[in-house]
Amino acid sequence: MKPLDSVGIGLVFSSGFFGFFAHAGVLSAVREFGLDIRGYAGASSGAILAAMAACGMRDDEIKDILFSLRRSDFWDPDPPAVILRYLLKGLRGYTGYLRGKGFARLLAALPGKNIEDCPKPLVIAATDLSGRGEAVLTRGDLVRAVHASGAVPGLFKPVRAGASWCVDGGMVDKAPVRALAERIRPEKILVHFMESGNLSRRSDAFLQRRFSPWHVHQLSVNIARRLSYEHQRDLVRAWGVHVEELRTAPPPVGPNHLEKGPAAYEHARQATLEFLSHR
Repeated sequence: MKPLDSVGIGLVFSSGFFGFFAHAGVLSAVREFGLDIRGYAGASSGAILAAMAACGMRDDEIKDILFSLRRSDFWDPDPPAVILRYLLKGLRGYTGYLRGKGFARLLAALPGKNIEDCPKPLVIAATDLSGRGEAVLTRGDLVRAVHASGAVPGLFKPVRAGASWCVDGGMVDKAPVRALAERIRPEKILVHFMESGNLSRRSDAFLQRRFSPWHVHQLSVNIARRLSYEHQRDLVRAWGVHVEELRTAPPPVGPNHLEKGPAAYEHARQATLEFLSHR
């Protein structure tokens, strides 16, 4: 088998709640190891890092943005009066708690106006609500595409991308392996895959948790997302592309614990360096 650094390689960052810290650590290690990445793809938090990488942003630039991130930078809910007005209408037309303007401002740090301006090919996955399917974004407004891919349903309002209203790409394509394979025709694809927390092991713990119906629904959706990913991974392998998964299992990060981001970054970086050193 050819070593990873001797062939055309694509790099995919999966969706994962606030997983961009770990994705950034993986990217840093891949660069430190000297791999020649031909193209990038991502969904949700993975789309953020895929865009940064495809744009050629340096590791120190990425760290400066992520490590200085504060909840107030992106947490911009509607005023209570607006929410009350929608509640009185049975929430008709209310599509998300956060307005997303703060998130869009953060993404404005991305260099380049359009996806096709990136020095490396970039594929961004989003969920197309209007078209009832997946949006594979390879051209057009870069910030809007990444914003759409990261718009978690119910939390963020949908984002207009092209002719469609879109939300989180991880809902339909947790790790867009097939889309990247079709875009750049690599010999190998490396996937930094972040498993959903409630799929890490077999358990009936959801029966003991408060609001069990919500946990049943969440678990069901996550199972469907994982099976969909495994199906397309196996399909791409059948095409002759060597797909290799990297699972770094970083410590979890959330909007109320952003201070854990640097630890997740370093954990993923070290795990990736160890992984690559054994290839």
